[in-house]
Amino acid sequence: MSPVHSYVVVWVLLIFAWAANFVIRIGFSALLPSIIDELQLSYTRAGLLASAFFYAYALMQIPSGLLGDRFGRRRILLLGLLGGALAAGLTGLAGSFATLFLARALTGAFQGSLFSNDRAIIATVTPADRIGLGQGVSFSGPGIGLTFGLVIGGLLLEILPWRRVMMLFGLGPIAAALLIARYVPAASPTASRVPVAQRLGSLFSNGRLCTLALVSLCAIGDQFILATWAPLFFAEVGVVDPGRAGSYAALQGVAASLGMILSGWAHDRLVERGYASKTVIVAGLAGLAVSMLAMALVITQRSIPGLAVVLFVAAFFCWSIWGAVYTLLARMVRAEELGTAFGFSNSISFIGAIVGPTATGWVRDLTGSFSAGCLLAALLAAAGVGLAVALRVPPAPRPMPLPRSRAGNPGGTGS
Repeated sequence: MSPVHSYVVVWVLLIFAWAANFVIRIGFSALLPSIIDELQLSYTRAGLLASAFFYAYALMQIPSGLLGDRFGRRRILLLGLLGGALAAGLTGLAGSFATLFLARALTGAFQGSLFSNDRAIIATVTPADRIGLGQGVSFSGPGIGLTFGLVIGGLLLEILPWRRVMMLFGLGPIAAALLIARYVPAASPTASRVPVAQRLGSLFSNGRLCTLALVSLCAIGDQFILATWAPLFFAEVGVVDPGRAGSYAALQGVAASLGMILSGWAHDRLVERGYASKTVIVAGLAGLAVSMLAMALVITQRSIPGLAVVLFVAAFFCWSIWGAVYTLLARMVRAEELGTAFGFSNSISFIGAIVGPTATGWVRDLTGSFSAGCLLAALLAAAGVGLAVALRVPPAPRPMPLPRSRAGNPGGTGS
């Protein structure tokens, strides 16, 4: 297999792995109304339940990165995919709020192995002049999984109990693990024998990395406010059918994939023309802030078409920043600590995924409307803009000049 084909195969298989994981992660939101009814939950407790995944997910980011750097990134990634499938089955068997919370936390712990290792793999195998596109394309899987999770989850819920739907969701990661084991070669572990405490200390003292993680926190908070509550946003404006509400909410998955791919391509073109990578981040978060303000308005006006349009635009902007974020992160650390650095950053940023859905549910209980939660989301995006503007960006690496032959032909052989 040629080098070009090899890195494209890695992109495609990691798209599938992310899509399969996100069906489990976000499909749970489509099942949430049934879970609320069965367990008689308040919106605050439902938000806490939706966040259970992210407590364990965030805690596993650094350990999974350390393990991947030490023992092999593909190996840890495969263990996480298979464990996540098992945890999805256990979610379907849970019979109380406590056991359901624990099952979702276990799902988050296993899925926490994917990000630290797959982003490092992408940064390693993708050519430098395509890194923004590579990070964007390979991370479009969450948008696909978000779409399928919400649409299929809502449709299956009309014919099957939510528990059985959750068990079916576990088949995807098993298939992804088998394909990755078959077609993605295992690279040698790259970590030098530096003590863990010393490696973590260097990351905590990296001010640019910490600032970038806080920028990501703002975006992740809004991302999972939308992913968790979007079906119920539509229920609030008058969509009573769960399948239809899930289909409307799934628009954000289409927008997410488009945002990742288009912004990754735009990032590489802008860098070629001398613009900083953070230009894409600032533009995306500014667009997100405006979109969330508009969403608060259309929810107040109970406009179903308006909410559908604004949700699409907000998701596009929210997801458009990640190609640039991951490209910048890879420039801030040494190659041998990439997995740990991605995990470190994601452990900070996913605090937003814990706080965002829970705070939005609490505000919904307090005010009787999701409109106020959207205002909070707009403020969070605006904070991200300020942090991104203040971020000191490392320079992009210069492309290597083409070799010249003795005959004077660039890249030629002289014959």
